[in-house]
Order: sequence, then C-alpha cells, then structure tokens
Amino acid sequence: MKKELRFFVAQELRAAGSEKQPKIEGVAASFGTVANIGSFKEVIKKGAFTRTLASDTDVVCLFNHDDNLLLGRKSAGTLRVWEDEEVGLRFECDLPDTTVARHTYANLKAGNLRECSFGFYVNGPEGESWSTLPDGTMLRTLLDVTLFDVSVVVNPAYGGTSALARNVVPDDLEARMASATRAATEASGEPVPFVNLGKDKRSEDPFNSVDEANGIINWADGEDEDRAADAPVRNKLKASQGFAYVANNGENRSDYLLPHHQVRSGELVHSQIGALRAMMSFKTKAVDIPAEHRNAVESHLQQELSYWFPADNDENDSELERSKARARIAEARAL
Repeated sequence: MKKELRFFVAQELRAAGSEKQPKIEGVAASFGTVANIGSFKEVIKKGAFTRTLASDTDVVCLFNHDDNLLLGRKSAGTLRVWEDEEVGLRFECDLPDTTVARHTYANLKAGNLRECSFGFYVNGPEGESWSTLPDGTMLRTLLDVTLFDVSVVVNPAYGGTSALARNVVPDDLEARMASATRAATEASGEPVPFVNLGKDKRSEDPFNSVDEANGIINWADGEDEDRAADAPVRNKLKASQGFAYVANNGENRSDYLLPHHQVRSGELVHSQIGALRAMMSFKTKAVDIPAEHRNAVESHLQQELSYWFPADNDENDSELERSKARARIAEARAL
C-alpha cells in the first residue's frame, strides 16, 4: 500500500503552553466523519490507529508535510499521539526554538492557521473495506493504518486538481475501488442493507409493485421505459436501493425482488403499503429468497415497517396503532 495524505479543517487546533515552552494541541483525524474525497467517500473507524501507536513506528509533526520543517518527533518524546475514542486522533507537540516553530506558534495564536493533516498508509487488504452508499457512491472505511506524520497546513484540499497535485489518493486506489465495485455487482445474490432515508421521506400513497419497481430502475438508469423481465439494468448499485433482495448478479430487471420504496420528486422514499406488501410476499414465500438470506431480508423489511408501526408504543396508543395496521394491511391486500 502507498502513502496517502488527508487534509481538513480541524475540530481542535490551538497554540498551548507558554512563550517559554510553546506547544501545539489538536485533533489530526476524526472518527466517524464521512469525508468526500472526490470519486469516493471515506470514514475512519475507531481503533484504526491502535496498532501503529502501540508499535515502535516513529511519527513526526511537520509544517505543510515538509520534512525540512520539523516541529516534533514521537521517538524524541516531543510529540505525543493517542486515540480519543470519542473524537479521533489527538496530538500534542512541544515546539523547539526554531524559526518554523516560532512562526507556526505565532500564526496559530493569531488564527492564521486552522487546518490539520495526517499522512498514513493502509496496512494491507484488511486495513480497509468498501461498501456502497444509497446513491451508488463507494464508501471506504479505514480499519487499520500506519501513521507517519501529523501536520499543521496552510491549504487543505480534497477533490479536484488541488488534491491530485498533492497526491492525496495513490494511483493504485482507483483499481482497488473498481475491484470492490465489481465484487458488489457480481455477487450471486444478496440482501440489500437497510438505509434510513429519513422520516420526512415517507409515503402512504397507493403502491403497484410492477410500476414502482420499473420506476425505481428508471430512476437509477435515468430513463423512462417499461422494463421486461430480461431488460438489462445499468446502474445496479443505485437500482438495488429500492428493493430488499437482488438475485444473481443484478444484470436483469427480474433480479430485483421485493420492491418497497417509491420515487417521489426524483428521490427515493419509504412506502408504507410497499413495505407491507413486500413483507406479505416474503412471509408467504411468494418470492423465493435463499434460506441463508431470509433473516437479513426480514430484518430489513421490519425496519421499514417500524416507521409506521413502532414496537415501543405505550399502552394507550397500542390499540390505535393495531387498528391502523389492520386497515393498511387490508388495503395492501386489496391492491
């Protein structure tokens, strides 16, 4: 794996200590924050730095990632780096009496510097994982990385020509992402993960399974046409988000099973009757779902239904909710 850099406006970065013993304190990386890198998005999992921090691997603190502008070093005891599981990667650096250190400290106190960066490389194939977001964008999760520097920087950058100029993303990363994308689309069949679209995206409109399924795939492919069972699907990752299960490799319209979402004003929304109908088809085995995937599919549909029929209703509301449920189930059966 090759070295990578990440830049961002720091949650915390400040001049500390005193004029006699100046320090820098800050957070060089945030856990759980999704960053837009350009062609993909990225998030750092808690514990991603555990191995490197416990090892003898040296880490330096620099200005603008320039090895000639050294501010501190872990092996010298002037740089301390640790994981704060609630926030991210914290660091504290005792500054030397050098021109770059004095200028950095003065600019931090004046508010001229606000950005942090860290340099790392991924520890082998197990150090990262890839998944697909509802819009088809790939999400990279950093699981185990080796840290080699933290830096105070003038101009952070993500995406576009600036990021490319800084070699933020190594040249082999696009190939790894493409491999992960192929693996996701070439599976022999798998449940679709539940995605919370938000309670403001709920529909109680009538639901026709065939029409809604075609609408979802048209929404994904950017076309408006009727779909035969063997019609090809181009944007498989996006199309799958409207269904609970995708069979085979998702090449054809017939691979997309248990539609339960609707497209409204160009957006995917939760459908009450769609979820009810999908659950009934699932329970009666009107749709063939492999035994090893049935629990995941049922869990997905139950989460959909929880928007309208929550399990934790208090006693005063329970009969009202049961009455609503009976009415909506009857309506779904009648369609």
